[in-house]
Amino acid sequence: MTHTIAPGLDIAAWPPARYTAPLGPDFKSGLDPLLPVFKIAWRAARGYELECWQVELLRAILELFPDGHPRAGELRYRQVIVSLGRQNGKTEIAAALGLFQLLQKAGALVIGIASSAEQARLVYDRTMDVIRKNPALAKRFDALTDTRGIRALDGGKYEIKAAKSAALQGLPIDLGIVDEVHLLKGALWNDLINGTGGRPDCLVVGITTAGDSGSELLTDLYALAATAIEDDASRFGAFIWEAPESRIPEDDETLGRYLAMANPSIASGRIDLDNVISDVRAMPEPDAIRYRLNRFLTSSTAAFMSLADWQARTRPAQYEWPTGPLVFTFDRTPEWSYATVTASVRAPDGKIHTEVVASLNHPTLETLVDVAVKLWAHGPAMFAMDGYALKQLGRERDCCTNR
Repeated sequence: MTHTIAPGLDIAAWPPARYTAPLGPDFKSGLDPLLPVFKIAWRAARGYELECWQVELLRAILELFPDGHPRAGELRYRQVIVSLGRQNGKTEIAAALGLFQLLQKAGALVIGIASSAEQARLVYDRTMDVIRKNPALAKRFDALTDTRGIRALDGGKYEIKAAKSAALQGLPIDLGIVDEVHLLKGALWNDLINGTGGRPDCLVVGITTAGDSGSELLTDLYALAATAIEDDASRFGAFIWEAPESRIPEDDETLGRYLAMANPSIASGRIDLDNVISDVRAMPEPDAIRYRLNRFLTSSTAAFMSLADWQARTRPAQYEWPTGPLVFTFDRTPEWSYATVTASVRAPDGKIHTEVVASLNHPTLETLVDVAVKLWAHGPAMFAMDGYALKQLGRERDCCTNR
């Protein structure tokens, strides 16, 4: 399966750069009997079908032991890690896995967790949307609500749980779906594994982008992946799309190839390569390496800018802060360890001047709101923040005009 995504650039979307090979070239998958159902369901609910590489990935994740094996007909894998660049359809993959387990196994308990409830709900909502818009599927379910979860008539359930170990204790889990593994603690993964209780056809799947030096769980799972790729007997599955090295090539042709290796939706032709190259050229290099090339960040690559670039931007001795409309920008670390607020203004010559005005350890939503209220007195043109990481703060912005 090869697609032309740019002149002279042919990249196969499947298989990924590193993966656990199937036990045979014509392996059986638990997905096979349901493929016609999934094809109709996604077309009816979403207006499109799963991409070929997504189908192949799902088939591989749900590989069955072959005839003649002591476990013939059982799922081969007990744990799976899937790693690929951002915006490649991770939600579709996770939703398909959840729907598969609810349809395939009577009374199945599917648990979705992520670093935030909002992120976990993206997968849950996609699964619910596919069911609701297909009458034949909907007949097999009793409830489809935000509060009670997805309930199948045979007793199966799909529920979202908080990313806390206590929330998973004692649950008999048939499928655990873990989104953005690089942000989660190892105890959560172990709790999901323990919840399967050694029962057959139970599975824990993590879908993620690359991490950094603080991503201990994902680092451990990558180590397991490296071992499993060399061991046909392993019941750990790994499917990792990534560029061959952690750098941004200077020429667009090489960069395009690297991007296609890390992003199967680029290799398949769904995502426009030229647009992604343009975006990457404008991004901070660490972000491009991690989120677009899907390579781990090390301490040597995690700096926002080089020392030379930093020194080149040193303010002169007689510096004066320019006048003009202020923009206050809020940002935080994924685990809420730190938050920073900066003030920016555009000078008449077009240069952007920036100053850190607040740095907080272990911030809360309430403390960030308090900072915003105080800064409102300076009459800013706007408050800026990440629409996902600080969505709640964005919803609180009106309070600044009421105090």
